[in-house]
Amino acid sequence: MTATPEQHDVVALLTADHRTVRDLFEGYRAATDPERRRQLVDRMTVAVVRHSVTEEVHLYPTVRKALPNGDRIADEEIEELTEAERILSDLDAVDPRDRRFDPLVRELMDVVSMHIRGEEDLVFPELRERLTPEERMALGLRVGEAAAAAQGVPPVSPEGPGPGRTLADRVRERLTGRTR
Repeated sequence: MTATPEQHDVVALLTADHRTVRDLFEGYRAATDPERRRQLVDRMTVAVVRHSVTEEVHLYPTVRKALPNGDRIADEEIEELTEAERILSDLDAVDPRDRRFDPLVRELMDVVSMHIRGEEDLVFPELRERLTPEERMALGLRVGEAAAAAQGVPPVSPEGPGPGRTLADRVRERLTGRTR
């Protein structure tokens, strides 16, 4: 995110995250070099996991309280993000030249796109309606601070992934101190 947290409410910040991920998807679609595709998937991993953690910690507790059926909505959105992280973990173990790589990326794009549509079409309009601008700005400040703290997460660990640890696991652990 290029803007400071004070400049935007939570909806603007998370919409910017969505735009970043969509741009990575477009970059992947345009890339033909396997190494470039791997780099883009690694960047997707960091962006999606950072977004997931930020939403789990800051957005969904508010959704649960502020929206009618907030528990159901938050659970569905978290389930989609969990599925995206599972796919990212699967991708971590597949060489970009492998015939399984592109179908996994397409599956990731489908899941993440569904998540984005759900938030932008349902959750964000509800938040705009039910939260005051000051509440959205305060939540945006917390989300922006968490996102800024995550900017230093390296896409590749110098010591390697470690046994059973994918890039998604490492990013989540760095952000939360724990894996799923």
